[in-house]
Amino acid sequence: MTLVKNQSTRLPCLLYSWCSTRMRLSMASPCALWCGFLAASMIIFNNVILTVVNGASDDCDWLGSGLTQGERGVQAVYLRCAQGRIEWKYPRGALRVVLRHGTSGKEFRGCLRVSKNFKGIQIYVEGHRRLHLLYSKTDKKHPELLRCFNSYHGQVALYVEAVMVFNTIQKGLARFYYDLQPVSTEALWDDLDVCRPCSEEEMLRYYCTSDFVLQGKVSNLNHNKALQQSELTVQITRIYRDSHESRLFNSAQGNNKETVLRRPLKCATKTGVGEYVFFSRWTLEKMIVQCAPRLSDWRKVRRKALKERSNQCQLG
Repeated sequence: MTLVKNQSTRLPCLLYSWCSTRMRLSMASPCALWCGFLAASMIIFNNVILTVVNGASDDCDWLGSGLTQGERGVQAVYLRCAQGRIEWKYPRGALRVVLRHGTSGKEFRGCLRVSKNFKGIQIYVEGHRRLHLLYSKTDKKHPELLRCFNSYHGQVALYVEAVMVFNTIQKGLARFYYDLQPVSTEALWDDLDVCRPCSEEEMLRYYCTSDFVLQGKVSNLNHNKALQQSELTVQITRIYRDSHESRLFNSAQGNNKETVLRRPLKCATKTGVGEYVFFSRWTLEKMIVQCAPRLSDWRKVRRKALKERSNQCQLG
């Protein structure tokens, strides 16, 4: 329900008409709906609008239903959190989900993971003048593949379109999870920034902030092209930090403890002899390596930090 205070909507309507004509869009296409939504949003600058959102949300999650939404309606959802989920029952029309990492306005890299048996919608990332397909049931990619994107001016807009079959509302639940990781503006546009070795300052910061800090040897390395990840099986010899103990181990028999860590496939990860210290973050049900210095290098950094008192937390 939208209440508009006494102003004309002619300009947005003209913009929508122009978009439809210039872009040669059908009224039911995702791009036409998107363009129409942008046109309608211009009313905000000239009118006082009160919107009652059909769904429940906080800063991290949104849960709603398409049963209260028109077939061509576009519903706005605003979330400001590092992690969260979208649950849409009986998808109909579309959602425009704007994601921000808190209120800092910092740039970020984001990824989303769709739930199993996910169907009934397609997901696009809103670009400058077009939508870029991020997920489709028919894109022939692995269903567990993380779909990633970069922010622009501290936010990103996902356009989530319901797919109608024989003009009927899709039954069931469309659910996906998102994760946002702050990065510098320079790193945002460097596709291989996540692959470079960590600086001493980053090692000390990751030791204090990572979900997992493990010491161990790599016993196996598998490059998974379908998931675009390199999977490192690590024999753990010491645990410095474990924020999710129940999720850590694949097997644990006596002192033989193993877990699987992951890095982006584009990093061309190779194994070496000896022990490493792995600083890892729990991201969308996977442990992603942020940094992995050799044990000998980490000990040097640790000794130096303790001597200069530059450590940000207690170093084990």
